[in-house]
Amino acid sequence: MKFSGLKEYAYHKIREKLISNEIKPGERIWEEEIAAELGISRTPVREAINRLVAEGLVENRPRKGVFAAEISKNELRKMLSVRTVLETLSVSQCCKLITEAEMYELKKIYDNYKSAMEKGDYEKASQLDSQIHRYIAKISGNRRLENYINDIQDFFAYARPHKVKWTETKIKRSLQDHKKLVDAICNRDEDSAIAIIKEDIAAMDDLLKNS
Repeated sequence: MKFSGLKEYAYHKIREKLISNEIKPGERIWEEEIAAELGISRTPVREAINRLVAEGLVENRPRKGVFAAEISKNELRKMLSVRTVLETLSVSQCCKLITEAEMYELKKIYDNYKSAMEKGDYEKASQLDSQIHRYIAKISGNRRLENYINDIQDFFAYARPHKVKWTETKIKRSLQDHKKLVDAICNRDEDSAIAIIKEDIAAMDDLLKNS
């Protein structure tokens, strides 16, 4: 990826650390350490952090420092109603446009997700869960829609591993829901895919509510 300047470079690198959970919610962020790691001065790092504060991924706590944001379950649940609208459209378009090569790739992402879940690597599984939805949005061919979904998925990939307590029943349901979604899309069954995505998001709401 090409960056327009050091501020943009720092922003993407720090955001990447947050979304991948290399920097976890509630963890202190040290400007000087990030600057040294990236080989740049503290000024672009500070500007990048200010942008992430505005986005809600970072918190500037007076007299304490800068920390990775701790996003509440209620905040995540509020995002789910938005996700339902956006991903219903995304899935609908994907069913119409998906190619055989894209079907293969979507199934491969699901297989990786399934493997991570079965191994109990829930942080990785969370990233792959988001990747499934991001890829569906990419196939939709609507760049603005894709950007909106990516933004919401970033928050879920960042916060979900620390907010959801997985049980055997929840794992089984999540795997089944995602498998049904992938199968419906690959069969170009738009009505079923829309119903399944709504059920999947409702299940996430239950997970957050009951965790």
